[in-house]
Amino acid sequence: MNAEIATHVVNKDLLDKFAVDSLSMPQVKCHTEHYFGPNIYIREIVIPAGHVIVGKSHKVDHLCSMIEGKMIVVNADGVRKELTAPAVFVAGKGRKMAYIVETVRFQNIFSTSETDIEKLETMFVEEVDCVQESDTPSMIREN
Repeated sequence: MNAEIATHVVNKDLLDKFAVDSLSMPQVKCHTEHYFGPNIYIREIVIPAGHVIVGKSHKVDHLCSMIEGKMIVVNADGVRKELTAPAVFVAGKGRKMAYIVETVRFQNIFSTSETDIEKLETMFVEEVDCVQESDTPSMIREN
């Protein structure tokens, strides 16, 4: 695994403000696939290079796999990390944001037998008061 290259701490209040402010910027849809196996659910997203993504706030720790690409992530605790694929790791609870350096193919992996997407959202994603959730993460094109 070629995961952490650099680690820095980002102010959480600044992170929250950016999440709110990003909703007023132009949004870009990204392709999402859902895969199901025995007691497993995988949500895969492809995010083009040059975008900033504001992810959904997850309720639980879960396994992640970055199949391709490179990104700089800011976790819910404000820690910034540069990740390069291939990488497999456990993601903590909360919202993450990332700048996509090279197009990323990323998977969130959950242990469940549920296959209804709406029920899965309720099970694994928090409703956040200060940030309106949408079907896909917010993506902002860098100019």
